[in-house]
This record gives sequence, structure tokens and C-alpha cells, in this order.
Amino acid sequence: MKRDLVTLLLILLVLVSGAQADLEGSQDYYLLDRLPEYYISEYSDVEFDKHKFFIDGKNVFKEGKKYTIKYKHKKENTKGYEFPTRLQILRNYSSAIVNAGGQIIFERYNHEHGYYSFEVNGKVLWIQVKPSKIGGSYVLYIIEEQSMRQDVFIDAELIKNSLEIEGRIAIYGIYFDTGKAIVKPESNQALEQIAKFLKDNPSTNCWVVGHTDSDGSFQINSTLSLDRAKAVKMVLENTYNIEAGRLFAEGVGPLAPIATNSTDEGKQLNRRVELVKK
Repeated sequence: MKRDLVTLLLILLVLVSGAQADLEGSQDYYLLDRLPEYYISEYSDVEFDKHKFFIDGKNVFKEGKKYTIKYKHKKENTKGYEFPTRLQILRNYSSAIVNAGGQIIFERYNHEHGYYSFEVNGKVLWIQVKPSKIGGSYVLYIIEEQSMRQDVFIDAELIKNSLEIEGRIAIYGIYFDTGKAIVKPESNQALEQIAKFLKDNPSTNCWVVGHTDSDGSFQINSTLSLDRAKAVKMVLENTYNIEAGRLFAEGVGPLAPIATNSTDEGKQLNRRVELVKK
């Protein structure tokens, strides 16, 4: 009986210790140490995603490599234990970020958030610190700002084959800032291949169709998708000398998704420009 009791206590000790160990495969972000007595209970790092930050009185999405790290205090379930306050947690991280050369963009104590940004080794970082009400846990959301890498290279031959077979092709190498319709310079590679296709196939005319995800109002998305299509058309005509009258701009907002809008990955696929054979 005594041996069984000892065995049970050992099992319980292992379970408790295991519950307080860092999640397997997790790690601290290399520039930011955790507070003492906290362990990692949830962790993810995604090659490309977005996160919402509160900047200059409005919500702004930043894109890039995203880390989500949730810390829990080892005595989170201990009644009466005095955890660090929200303000203590925020001040610890704001001090660490400032010491690393960061800039405090905004700090909102009453609503449990701290927002920060800083640059290190040429990399722009955006950080949200979200403590729980009593300080028993907190979450770090970190974005290493970058543009999405074009994993599938778009070339003139692929455009031609897709239009002949399917009548359309989604171009994911054309980039815009969130909520804007100015074509970014990193779009040049894709635009060059579109222009090459059009010049090699002078009898083919195309619709340039803008698409968005479902975030925001329908009217805003409809206008934004049309403005982006017009911007692509204008760049192709003015910069790449595509004859006016061969391209026709249209925007359909969120009306033609190719993936679910309930996940960030699906929304990323839905935000696109398509060429449609006319």
C-alpha cells in the first residue's frame, strides 16, 4: 500500500513538472528573454503571416515571419499568489526593447496591450505584449517585417499555358501595402513576365482582375480591388509599353474566393491579381 502511494506521488510529481516545462519544440525569441518563473505553454512560428497592431490611433496589419509565444507562470493555479501586474510585464518588455534600440509605438495599459517596434541588423520588428488580467500568463506576438516570397516563379510560358488551358491565372508576385493600391517595386519580376507574355502574344487581350479577402466592408474591398487592377494595368502600359486597349481592369472584391476566409492562410490566397483571357 505504501509503495503504491509513493508511486502515485511520483507520477503526480512528473505530471506537474511536465506541465510546467516548456512546450516541446518551443523557444524564446532570440532578442527577448522571458520573465522569471514563466514557462512556454503555447508556441508557433509561421514563415509568412500578418498581425494587427494599434498604431497612431488605428489598427494596422504588418506582414512577415510571425512568432506567437504564450508564457504561463509556474504558480498560475496557486490561490493567493501575487503575480507581476500587467504594468510590470509591459514595463519589463518596453525597457528591454528600448535598451535594444527599439521604439515604443504605442502602449495601452487599460486594455492589456503593449505595442512596440524596433530595427536590428536591418530587420524591422513589430511586437505586441498581451498580459492576462492577473499576470499569471502573457503572450508575445512578433512580426519580422518582410514581403511575401514568391515561391512559385511566374514566367511568360506559365502564363500562356494557364490562359490556354484554364482561361485565367492568379499572380501572387504583385504586391501592395495593406489598404493601398500602389504597386510595390518588388512586383517587377512578375510584371516583367506578364509584359513578355503580352508582347510574345500580340493577339491576346486580358482582363486584369483585383481580388481581396473578406476583411472590412464590401464597398471598401470592391473599390480597393478595382483600384489595384487599374494600377497594374497602368504600370504595364506606362512602364512596359503594353499597347493601350489590350488590358481591361476590373475588381470583384471578396466575391470570388479560392480559399476559406476563416484562416490567415486562406485570406492570403484570396488577396490576389488575376489575368483572365478576354
